[in-house]
Amino acid sequence: MLELKDKVVIIDEKNFSRLIKLYDGIKDVDELSKIVNGHISAAIDEIEDDENV
Repeated sequence: MLELKDKVVIIDEKNFSRLIKLYDGIKDVDELSKIVNGHISAAIDEIEDDENV
């Protein structure tokens, strides 16, 4: 398993604490990555939809 030091995570403290509250705690960096990438994917989908209008 990769350690936190082996990955790059760019998220500020405010958003991180909000994610922890929203998801009832985040156990490790892999879980954080899944959550953040899910949100990024949804945002990109929205941007792509807006571009195709």
